[in-house]
Amino acid sequence: MKKTVIFDLGNVLLRWDPRAILRRFSDDEQERRAYAQVLSGQCWQALDAGLIEYDKALKFYAGLLQKPQSEIERLMQTMRESLAPLPLGVALLRDLHQQGVDLICISNMPLHAIRYLRHRYDYWPLFRGMVISAEVQFIKPDPAIFRYALETYGLNPAQTLFIDDMQVNIDAAAALGIAGVCYQNRPQDVEQVYRFIES
Repeated sequence: MKKTVIFDLGNVLLRWDPRAILRRFSDDEQERRAYAQVLSGQCWQALDAGLIEYDKALKFYAGLLQKPQSEIERLMQTMRESLAPLPLGVALLRDLHQQGVDLICISNMPLHAIRYLRHRYDYWPLFRGMVISAEVQFIKPDPAIFRYALETYGLNPAQTLFIDDMQVNIDAAAALGIAGVCYQNRPQDVEQVYRFIES
C-alpha cells in the first residue's frame, strides 16, 4: 500500500524563530520583551485557530501594548518575511514527491501568514492536501485536526508518517496510530523518514 508522509511547516519546511523575529524587529531589549506577547498567548492561538479576525487581533495587541496598530502590523510583516525555507526539509519534500510518495501538510498557521506563504513559495502543489489550522479551526495537538486529515484524504494511519518539530504533536498523532519523526532539521531525522518509506 502507498505510504503517506505528513509535513508540518514551522521548523520543518520553514524557519520559525520568535527570538530572531524580535531581534530583527527591534534593537531595544525592553521593547522586544513587550512585543514578545504578540507571538504567543491566547490571542496568538486564536489567530492560529481561525477564531479571531486579523484586524481585530491587531486592534487587541495595539490596546494591550499601548502601541500604534501600524507597529503591530510591522511586527506581523516581519514575522511573515522571516518564514524562510529550510533547505533540508524542502529537499526531502521534493525528493519524496519525485518518488511518488503521497504528501499531506498539517500546520498551525494563521490565515494572514498562509496566504502570504502561498504567494511566496512554489512547492504547495507537491501536497495532495493541506490542513491549515486557521482554515479548519482545529489546532495541534488537538486530535481533531489529525482525524480531519485522515477522513478528508482517506489516509490509513498504519501507512502514514507525521513529521513535526514538537513531541506533543507527534504524541497526539501517535495516539491515532500515525508514526512520527520529531524533526530537528538533522540528517538523521531525514534518514528516519526514508526508513519508514522503505519499510
